Amino acid sequence: MKPRSQKVATAAFERISERKIDKTDTSKYATLVHKLPSMILQNGLAQTTGFLLAKNEAHHKALLEDLTLIFKKIDADFKDITDKDDKAFHALIIGSDLYKIMRMTREALEIAGWLRRYVQGILKIGSDGNNYLQENEKDKEGES
Repeated sequence: MKPRSQKVATAAFERISERKIDKTDTSKYATLVHKLPSMILQNGLAQTTGFLLAKNEAHHKALLEDLTLIFKKIDADFKDITDKDDKAFHALIIGSDLYKIMRMTREALEIAGWLRRYVQGILKIGSDGNNYLQENEKDKEGES
């Protein structure tokens, strides 16, 4: 049996690995992932998911989709939500009582932490949206 944190890490790793393969605009997605923990802490989980839901940009939708899929894997309350059903995900959050929303917020912060780690480790993109590999290659060229 895997510890809960290992399940979260595995699910986040799968999502970010798919983003690497997808090759869509990962820099905007990565920047948003880096901002996610502070968005949750400042605005709450319900407002953060509402914000992601309201935006009609690919990177906002991608992050909300990833949150939905990870929650589905780790939290039994989300098992009945169909894949990519962001509205049902948000509705479940805003319909929760105080204890559930506090638990979900802790889970969302843990998920956000793992997503940030993997964005840095797999996509090699920092909080400024710059690719670590490109910067390292430029530095090496400058040294030559």
